[in-house]
Amino acid sequence: MKKQALLFMLISFFAFMQPLLGQDRPTNEERLIRLEKGVKNLNIRFDEMNKRFDDLRSDMNKRFDSLQGFMLWGFGITFSGMFILIGFILWDRRTTLAPVVNETKELKEIIDHLKKDDQALKTILKEYAKENEAFAKIMNKAAML
Repeated sequence: MKKQALLFMLISFFAFMQPLLGQDRPTNEERLIRLEKGVKNLNIRFDEMNKRFDDLRSDMNKRFDSLQGFMLWGFGITFSGMFILIGFILWDRRTTLAPVVNETKELKEIIDHLKKDDQALKTILKEYAKENEAFAKIMNKAAML
């Protein structure tokens, strides 16, 4: 059994090694020719990759330009809306406060008029209290005399 296994291993070893043993080694000139072909293939591939990168770069530049335009328009619209909103708030505040200001002016005028009339009314009541004693007692209780 050992002999058969050893024989099988030797046969398989020589079977796999024969293509390697049967070939002649390439000369330096053949190696140089293959190397030049490989370098040419690499240069062609390198040029193709450079072209692809240039195309990709130009596509990315176009996209960034379009994105920049979109962002400028977006910010312009946003800030315009903000300024319009602030203007509307200020205008609305002014229109809301105008009636309140007018009403307070009218109330101040009425109060000033009533103060003047109050002095006249007090004078009249004091004169009437001098003639009528019952009314004078009422005025003393109200602390108006």
